[in-house]
Amino acid sequence: MHRVLPLLLLMSACSLQKLAIRASAPVFMKSSDGITKERNWEFFRASAPANIKLLELLWEQDPGNTALLGVLVKSYAGYAFAVPETLAFEDELNGVEESHARRDAITFYTRALDLGLRYLSEHNVSRTDLLGNEEELTRKLSALDKEHAVPLLYTAQAWGSLINLQRDNIALIAQVPKVKLIFDRVCELDPKIEHNVCDIFYAQYEASRPKMLGGNPERGEELFREAIRKNPQNLLIRMSFIQYLIIPAMDPEKYEREASALRAELAKWDDLTRDNLENTSPYRGAPELNLFNSIAKRRFLVVDKLKDKIF
Repeated sequence: MHRVLPLLLLMSACSLQKLAIRASAPVFMKSSDGITKERNWEFFRASAPANIKLLELLWEQDPGNTALLGVLVKSYAGYAFAVPETLAFEDELNGVEESHARRDAITFYTRALDLGLRYLSEHNVSRTDLLGNEEELTRKLSALDKEHAVPLLYTAQAWGSLINLQRDNIALIAQVPKVKLIFDRVCELDPKIEHNVCDIFYAQYEASRPKMLGGNPERGEELFREAIRKNPQNLLIRMSFIQYLIIPAMDPEKYEREASALRAELAKWDDLTRDNLENTSPYRGAPELNLFNSIAKRRFLVVDKLKDKIF
């Protein structure tokens, strides 16, 4: 009996530990939403990895915790987009052939996708389903409700971004329709999810593909302008318009018009850092867009600096 007791105590301690982690999962989910209020891109770049690693260590103590797994998918995909992909974009504009940032972006998106695949496998959507028949995948995705929309979204984002970062891989390009199927389900479940990311996706989807592969840049521009009209404080939409449509089109006149508008909006957003009690900027009421706007600013400053080289 004296040998069994320590084992029972250990099992009890493990159970309590899992209960504590599961009880904390909603807090982590809420804090992952709150991080978008951070307006300092450099601070986010420095602090996010440690927080993500802590989440991963907690999840490893309770790998059956799909709520925490979903937060981890979002965290890795969000970090990959905000930091290494932003730096990779800068490298691309500067003509850096061997970009460490691009490799980092691929690494972190791969982690997000692997975790997303595990999340989906826990909810009856296998890797085989994702690579198989589109009709069957659509049926499987239709069984997922709004509770699963955020992990589903960031799994699709990671997958799509991996394809975009490796556009010379024809096998990956062929998977784009599957990524769109996931986005279609996500945006059906919650059209305004994660601050209207669906608007950016569909505009980018039309703008980024060449016409020979079914792309429609004119339609992409319409969707970008409509998204900007609907979400004027989300400056990442304006920056995405420049990044994914205007730069590939090599249109300096359109760039100058859009850059002037974005420059003016960034000045209003920057003004929030001042101690001005009379400030009635519309950005004061949208702190949840700060991180998006800081990413837009970081990317835009590089583009504007290199505009003569780009255009």
